[in-house]
Amino acid sequence: MNIYLPIELPYSYSALEPYIDKKTMYVHFNEHYLGYIKKLNSLLPARVPIQSLIKNIDKYSVDIRNNAGGYFNHSLFWQMLTPFNPFSSNEPPLLVKNIIIRDFGSVYNFKQQILEKAKKRFGSGWVWWILRPTGDTIIIETPYQDNPLMKNPNIKILLGIDVWEHAYYLQYQAKRETYINNIWNVINWNYPNRVLLENK
Repeated sequence: MNIYLPIELPYSYSALEPYIDKKTMYVHFNEHYLGYIKKLNSLLPARVPIQSLIKNIDKYSVDIRNNAGGYFNHSLFWQMLTPFNPFSSNEPPLLVKNIIIRDFGSVYNFKQQILEKAKKRFGSGWVWWILRPTGDTIIIETPYQDNPLMKNPNIKILLGIDVWEHAYYLQYQAKRETYINNIWNVINWNYPNRVLLENK
């Protein structure tokens, strides 16, 4: 019996083109994401709610950590992307924009800080925009399939960008910077907007 189930991809594999190609999305979802879930299901004899598992991950093995993180992170990531709309500039909504300007000075500065974190992440990992209990937001990066909730269960995740090579290498090869610059065309700003509204 499968304990953990994948979320349904909320768009087609080709919906993010030309910025994330169909083949990358197909491989990313079916081989990597489903692979994490299959492995996680084989490691845990009973279901632990995934948020609880992530927040208490230090109690578990490295294998469970890696595969639970891979499952949880990607389940978020699919929701943080949206089909490319050539008729939209894909700007953040007012609440999100105001928080970005408050904490980073401008949307441009925010994107540059994301880019710098992505470039400095040596090897595989993620870049995150998180809301702290203090009410401010910061950008952090984590290695491998680690998640900010593993270190601080009280934060809220606003955005996460996968910087593992499997997320971009088929299309961009070693050009991680180009991938990061392009992904803003398909970022689903409604995700952080919803989290911010829930935590006002």
